[in-house]
Amino acid sequence: MTIAILMPSIEPSMRTGRLTRWLRRVGDFVEAGEPVAEIAGAHGTMDVEAPLAGVLTHMLVAAGAEAIAVNAEIGRIEPGPPPHARIPASPRARRLAREAGVDLSQLAGRGANGRVVEADVRAALERRAPQRQAPRAGGVALRPLVEAAEGALQVGLEVECRLDALEEFRARLNARGRSVARVSLLDCAVKALALALARTPQANVARAGAGHEPARRADVAIALGHGGEIVAPTLVSADEMPLDGIAAARADFLAGRFGPDSFEKGACLIANLGALGVRRVLPAVIPPWTSVLGLGAAEQRMIVEQGRPAVATMMAATLAIDRRALDEPAAAALLAAFKALIEEPERLAEG
Repeated sequence: MTIAILMPSIEPSMRTGRLTRWLRRVGDFVEAGEPVAEIAGAHGTMDVEAPLAGVLTHMLVAAGAEAIAVNAEIGRIEPGPPPHARIPASPRARRLAREAGVDLSQLAGRGANGRVVEADVRAALERRAPQRQAPRAGGVALRPLVEAAEGALQVGLEVECRLDALEEFRARLNARGRSVARVSLLDCAVKALALALARTPQANVARAGAGHEPARRADVAIALGHGGEIVAPTLVSADEMPLDGIAAARADFLAGRFGPDSFEKGACLIANLGALGVRRVLPAVIPPWTSVLGLGAAEQRMIVEQGRPAVATMMAATLAIDRRALDEPAAAALLAAFKALIEEPERLAEG
């Protein structure tokens, strides 16, 4: 007899949600409590865990499906023992090993009765990571964007931003031809994020030793490609910079011109993958930042406006946070401020 996997609720008020992705495939054996899917609601994401051990036999809802009712059946599991001997491992260790391509049979588990735990997998990843010196540009040590998120509790929130007014605003700015570099969508997003950080200090939290503290400035780091690396130079007090100044600084970074303060820590990193055609970015928080904003592609979509269908240019903005540094209400306030600034772009010139 198959057992249903039901759509859980992230919070008491949640009525529907989105199935972000399946973490296992039909035919896979899963342990009780092992994550099999990831869902998203209005204020975060969470894993859907297998209700019991068995084989995942059905995926009734496709990845990316929207408006799935809470308690709706999304999949099915056939109870039973594993088809062959399995390495004893925790669900978190098994998931990390699967995503990183680590063979659990090659690890010596340090958990109870030799069980492989997450720390064992992370230790294996550290051992196989190549050791290299930090690259340099013009005498300035670059800080490459690290590849793995640390094992902190992370939460993701998302908003949809309408860009029609922003695109008109950018066109007017660039038509004046006063800036060394054209003001891009990313430049506007950096300014909006910096202003939003300044206006929501509860979300502008920086690392301090082993803990966290309120950030003194609204610094924003930008993930950029440079010399085969992905580096993250920082715009210090970006909320006080004019848009043409942000555009010029970004152009300098892309050309490899970094200053002595280009790699200050800051609190938030922004990554724009929209130019690569990515519709939604699901970022992970990596040190030294406590939040990461991922931008998807700007694309025309059908929306409902005053009860009528309309075409608008939309962009998904997803914020991942380190739950130890800030909570969901703070993150939601930051995203709301960012969205308001993007959709009322004249305020970017005022701030």
